[in-house]
Amino acid sequence: MSDSVIIEPITKDDHHGLFRLVEGDRKRLLPYFPVTCAHCSDPRSTRAYIKDMLARSKRREFFCFAMRDYEGGDPIGLVFLKEFDWTVPKCETAYFISSIYEGKGLTTMGLMWAVDYAFSQLGLEKVFARVDPENIGSCKVLEYCGFEREGVLRRDYRTADGRLLDLVLYGVLR
Repeated sequence: MSDSVIIEPITKDDHHGLFRLVEGDRKRLLPYFPVTCAHCSDPRSTRAYIKDMLARSKRREFFCFAMRDYEGGDPIGLVFLKEFDWTVPKCETAYFISSIYEGKGLTTMGLMWAVDYAFSQLGLEKVFARVDPENIGSCKVLEYCGFEREGVLRRDYRTADGRLLDLVLYGVLR
């Protein structure tokens, strides 16, 4: 395993690797990434999901970046830029990494890279994230990346398993 990470847009050829990534951590990811889990039920559906993400990227609606531990390697995690409001302009970020790579600082590097992309390449003024307050690791990643806690969104998210959660709202400004 590496102490650095390669971050690049996901490609259509990532379908097998993305499927393996999701399948390996499906139970952990499902409550918070139900769309990704639903669309990655097998390599073929994963390929269609990636194709849709790439089309949405061309329309500047949704960006998905793969984190890799070596050049040409399978994705070990994803960072998303989504829910764009171009009138502000701002977007939401979300991310996950394989449980094998947790705690190594790679998610932090991926998020920093994505935020820099949002500000420097997309011209955004704000990036925000909504996170389960019990996900201490994710809160620490956001804070380390310069995000500030903006408040609590009460009963704002229903997980795939039916729980209704409060979410902490974090934001970072350009």
